[in-house]
Formats: sequence, structure tokens, C-alpha cells
Amino acid sequence: MKNYLLLCGGVGGAKLALGFKNTLSEENLAIVVNTGDDFTHLNLKICPDLDTVMYTLSGESDVSKGWGRKDETWNMLSALANMDGETWFQLGDKDLATHIQRTKLIKSGNSLSEATMKLCHSFNLPQYIFPMSDEPVETYIQTENRLLSFQEYFVKLKCEPPVTDFVFKGLDKAKFNKDIDLSSFDEIIICPSNPYVSINPMLQLSSLQNHLKKFPEKVTVISPIVNSKSLKGPTAKMMLELGHEISVNTIGEFYKNYSQRIFIDNADKENSDFLAGVGYEVHHSNLVMNNTLSKNKLAENIIKVLEAK
Repeated sequence: MKNYLLLCGGVGGAKLALGFKNTLSEENLAIVVNTGDDFTHLNLKICPDLDTVMYTLSGESDVSKGWGRKDETWNMLSALANMDGETWFQLGDKDLATHIQRTKLIKSGNSLSEATMKLCHSFNLPQYIFPMSDEPVETYIQTENRLLSFQEYFVKLKCEPPVTDFVFKGLDKAKFNKDIDLSSFDEIIICPSNPYVSINPMLQLSSLQNHLKKFPEKVTVISPIVNSKSLKGPTAKMMLELGHEISVNTIGEFYKNYSQRIFIDNADKENSDFLAGVGYEVHHSNLVMNNTLSKNKLAENIIKVLEAK
């Protein structure tokens, strides 16, 4: 069995990561998660994508919402609202415990990777979830009127302002996670996460970027666009505002310097010739993961293709 590295954002990436977790042995899997949308809120270190992946793989996620923990309560937030506190970012009581513990671990001298490992241990998960970097990288959204922090754009303003560009702060000091030896992986999977704000922050880290460009034959893209719609989140809206076609063709163009293989949905087979012309080996599958069976099936299909190489 080959070794697989997943590059993963939040909800969409976590779905595929669960399929891989259910299909592979833990020693053959590592998941590197975007931390560009991490931020400090109420003096707590909050890592939304890391938590979504951790909750999903441990069976603790709220499947109906796609984020947060199942069987959540909201007593703290309700009490905070009664005090006219800041409640635009939804923090459930159980979720809050994660942020409190992470903040304590980091203030005690642990790196983000070490804190993530300890949190995963508390959720009975092996050490296969890693932040993309231990140094902070902050994603900002350039809109027509001003520069917004990612969470302000995504949560507070509900993705409403039109996007014109993206800014990543902290790249001058940030390094790709030192615990990940890229040469040890036979295959690298770019999960169906938002290319602009979930995957691009990782691609800006020079050692990862250089490795992908050097070995594009090892990199497989899973399209987050199906039948001209986002599988999750504002990907399609961002494409439109940036002047791009909402299709798998745009995904192919975005990743063409990093990958030579792409999985698109069966509904998008008509785009196969264009993608092949760009330089991709094109594969088709059902990319809509609306239950555990479909998540596992997609992971199995991808692995079957790659193991045959």
C-alpha cells in the first residue's frame, strides 16, 4: 500500500479525509490542514479547519451543520449575549473546551503541531492530522471597499462582499510543517476544498510548492466544483466575482502547475477533453459525498486508481 498525503481545508476536505481514514491503515495516511483561517477570538486560539477535520474523523462533528460538535449546547453564548458580548462567531460549549485547551497548551510552550497532537489524542485519533505550519499565516479577503480578515468575511459578513483578491500575511516567516517529510509520500491528494482560501495558503509555503511543481505526477486534484456548483462554501461565488467560469475547467487551470491528474464528477464528463488538453489524466467518479458510504466509495475509487500506477 502506498503512503498518502492529503491537503485539506474544512468541511469538504474533511469529508474525503474521513473516507481515506476509513479505507487506509493509519500508517499510510497523513492529513495536512489549512491554518490560514485561524484567528484569536475572546483571547482563544481558534483553528476552524483543524477542528472540523478532528471532529469529523473522531465522529464528533455535527453532520447537519457541517461544523462544530454534535450534541452541542450554547449556554455560554446565550449568557454572553445577555451581557451584550461579542457573539457573531458561534462557539458551542463543547467546542469552547477545545479552544480553551489548545490556548492553554500553546501558552504553556507547545507548538501548534504539538497542541494538535495532544487534542487528537483526547479524541482517540492517531497522529495523522497536522497543521500546515507552526507559524501563523493569516488569510485576508480583498473586497471592493476594504481588506477583511477571513473570519470577518466568512462568518460575520456571510461571504456577501464581492471578492477581488486574496492576501496571505506571515508567509515571510512561515515554513511548511517540519514533521511532514514530503519525500516519504507516494501520492498527494488535493481535497475538494476551496482552492483560493483553503488550499492556496498551503501552496504559498515554498517547500510544499516546490515539491508539487517538481513531482506533479504524484499529485491528484479532487474537484470542489460539480455541475457548475460548489460542493460546499463560496468557491463558485468567488470564481464568478474573479471573472472565471464556474466549472471544473477553472479548477484545472488553477492547479495545472502542481498536478497531472484530476477527478471530476460524472456530471462533468463533457469537460474531459479540455482538461486533457491542459495536461491532466482525467478520471470520473461521484464526487457528491452526502453520507458515509459515498465518502468511503470516493476514497476507494481514488485509491484504486492510484494503487494501479
